[in-house]
Amino acid sequence: MPNAIHTSDARHFKRLWLAIGGAINPQRRTGEVRYCHPWMVDTILANDRRKDVPAVLLSRLNQLIRHESNQYCVLSQAVH
Repeated sequence: MPNAIHTSDARHFKRLWLAIGGAINPQRRTGEVRYCHPWMVDTILANDRRKDVPAVLLSRLNQLIRHESNQYCVLSQAVH
């Protein structure tokens, strides 16, 4: 199981979000972005002008990373 991500750098967070298959969609004329992922039912709306990362986004990123690692474990056990 991977370690939890604890970052306050928004640029690093965005790179991680895109690396796990997420999408970042800008909202017009609001300064906000919508974070989407295929495994998430709902999306998260966050202010893109902030330099830090909201706790909701960090917890969702860690949840998705845990889910991805669990899927990998299930698939590797099914192969063996």
